[in-house]
Amino acid sequence: MGVLTNVEVELTFPLLNQEALKRRLAGLAQPEKQQEYQKDTYYIPAHRNFLKQKPISEWLRIRETSKGATVNYKFWHNQNDEQAVSCDEHETAIADVEAMKNILRRLDIKEVVIVEKRRSTWMYNDVEIAIDEVTDLGSHIELEAKGEFASVEEAKKCLSDVLKEIGAKTGPQDFRGYPHLLLEKKGLL
Repeated sequence: MGVLTNVEVELTFPLLNQEALKRRLAGLAQPEKQQEYQKDTYYIPAHRNFLKQKPISEWLRIRETSKGATVNYKFWHNQNDEQAVSCDEHETAIADVEAMKNILRRLDIKEVVIVEKRRSTWMYNDVEIAIDEVTDLGSHIELEAKGEFASVEEAKKCLSDVLKEIGAKTGPQDFRGYPHLLLEKKGLL
């Protein structure tokens, strides 16, 4: 069996013990970035309204950080299952973010929502652990498989095991993502 390529597998939950978990991770995991500001602007093309898909299975995003910007497209594996934890993902750096935004506008690809957050990340057992403080949504934890896994199920099991090992206290798993939650909160879905 081959290794997953261009497939992202992640689990996301509201986080109930942010400060305690950060202290635990300080002694347990390898710190990556701490308190990085991220501004994610989500777009939809006029010819294919992602928001009309039930469930939403595509996102186009520009992410801006202090280190630069990227454009990202995700196609979630949830056509028959709203509870997808994996997606095809394609991402590349942007040299000039304003030029990229102008290109999208000219192509009638419209901005729909902005997600702003402070993210701290750690690596632990082939898993990237991100603790996010999301504007208008509060604290969340995302675990993303970064190792070589033969299947989505193998990666998902690894993420679930790590979630237990690190002692995160969470609310119910979120399968929809931050842009969906914010659009719903604003009454746009």
